[in-house]
Amino acid sequence: MRRYFFDLVSDERSEYDYRGHDFSDLSIAEEMAKLIALDLGIEPENRWSGWSINVRNAHGQEFFRVPVPQACVV
Repeated sequence: MRRYFFDLVSDERSEYDYRGHDFSDLSIAEEMAKLIALDLGIEPENRWSGWSINVRNAHGQEFFRVPVPQACVV
């Protein structure tokens, strides 16, 4: 198992994940990041628009970023 951290990052600020989550594979961490981004994308008033989920290890090595999608207003 490896510990992955899911930081919320925008151009103006960052919300760091200090606890992280253990996953057996990086692809599972990527799926989790996508789910988090989708969940944040449905927040009212596009609160998280322009943010991304940055996945890293305990040493700070970033593996990838998943942008938070902008909610469609119907």
